[in-house]
Amino acid sequence: MSIRVSSDRNSPVSEHFFHLHKILRRITLLLLFVLLIWTYFVDDLLVSWSLSHSPSGALSIYGPYDWLEIRWTAIFLLAMICVLPFFCFELRKFARPGLLPQERKWLDIFLLVNTLILPVLLWYVWFVMIPNFVIGATTIDSVENVNAHYDAKELFSLASGISWILLIGFVTTLSLSLTRLLGIIDDSRSLFSTKIALISGGILILTLPNVFEGLRVVISVSTILLADTISKTVPSATLGSRNFFISSKTSRGGTEERIAIIDCSCEGACPPIPKDSQTKGIALPICSALCLEKLEQDAVVELAKYSDLTEIVVTGCNSDPIPTNVRSSLDSLGVTVRGLSWMDESLAWDEGWRTQSIAVFLSQFTESSDN
Repeated sequence: MSIRVSSDRNSPVSEHFFHLHKILRRITLLLLFVLLIWTYFVDDLLVSWSLSHSPSGALSIYGPYDWLEIRWTAIFLLAMICVLPFFCFELRKFARPGLLPQERKWLDIFLLVNTLILPVLLWYVWFVMIPNFVIGATTIDSVENVNAHYDAKELFSLASGISWILLIGFVTTLSLSLTRLLGIIDDSRSLFSTKIALISGGILILTLPNVFEGLRVVISVSTILLADTISKTVPSATLGSRNFFISSKTSRGGTEERIAIIDCSCEGACPPIPKDSQTKGIALPICSALCLEKLEQDAVVELAKYSDLTEIVVTGCNSDPIPTNVRSSLDSLGVTVRGLSWMDESLAWDEGWRTQSIAVFLSQFTESSDN
């Protein structure tokens, strides 16, 4: 019997990497094409930007190579802004098949809001904030009969630096959010998120213009912390975690078993598994009501299939309330289902009793020599 839940389609990991490589290749080619286009139109935009500072004072370029730096930095930033919507669309299309409905909704809202707000913020920085900054500086420092001139490179560096912070912050937030949604990181495994934070923070520290000297570390840390905070708003995993560390156990009969103990609250009627229970190598999915919640049922079947489980144990009941279709799916996968019937025990609300109950159940297994 073929098991298909949540509109899944079986495909090897290599196929996912192939699709991701195609996306990155298309985005890279598009970025190069947009860079080429902006080389012909960037001068007019820079002229428009400089005129937005009048009549507060003239902009001057004092270094021989400053114009080249301004021009190519502007081309790069404009190209990234133009490519960003296509990048978001491609990444959404890549991640969407592996997400649940509420996760897809969160990702769609996040990408839509940022795709709309980010260009508005960048326009505000370049054509409102910086000109008002110049006007304010002119008003404060004005001297009679002395015309004010401002270094265009320094003003440009300030605006481009803020733009770069916004772009890196968005990409970092998106990266952390996707890795959480796809189960690459969670609260118990943060090594990958640390790598993302170090890469993003390092890029900011190394590439921010000199006008941010002395603030680079503070800006970098603040950006990473804000990105991590936003990424933690992703919907919680259906089973409490998107990945479980499972090791094989040897039963008394000599068979190799891979076990999940479902911490089902049975809509609040069953107490939880104690935190100090010794369950190393055992998956501990959390359910609110496995017999009623469709998403939880799909997630349990997916967990059994992709983790090669051989046994599932439900804490609250004797497993009889589990729907027939879920049980038949698990049977076809060769998964044994049983329960600890805690709700039938008056002592089950005692934490010590529940700890002992878990220990007694696991005492029939030993760690496999292959682990």
